[in-house]
Amino acid sequence: MSTQKIQLAIKASPAEVWRALTDPAISPAYYYGFEAHFPRGAGSPYSYVSNGREVITGTVTDLVEGERLSMTFRGAWTPSVAELPESRVTYVLTDTAMAIPGLTQLTLIHEDLPAGPAADDIERGWVLILSGLKTLLETSASLVPAPVA
Repeated sequence: MSTQKIQLAIKASPAEVWRALTDPAISPAYYYGFEAHFPRGAGSPYSYVSNGREVITGTVTDLVEGERLSMTFRGAWTPSVAELPESRVTYVLTDTAMAIPGLTQLTLIHEDLPAGPAADDIERGWVLILSGLKTLLETSASLVPAPVA
């Protein structure tokens, strides 16, 4: 099993980053067109939806609004991803550990992924998603083009 960890600084408040991570009206602009549907508490199911179909599902295991979101993760956007076992994704938002006003440090940790081509694709996907999130919050522009329906 592998663990992927990606960290970046975003010129936005933790509240703005949190909203972008959890708001279905914002997530499609950086997350391949997927709408994020999150509950307000731990123990509840969540999903990402594309064209009316759930493409990522799981259960929120830890939620501290504006600070931490941890969840189980099961993807279904391709057959090879659907065959992977459930894994865990955690977002940690830090109101800047770098002591620069107006920056949020975002850390993404994806654990329990079996090594292989599908996990490599997921890691490349995270880089694009997080780069898109940063671009959106800092420039209001979308990095990743909207999917064709």
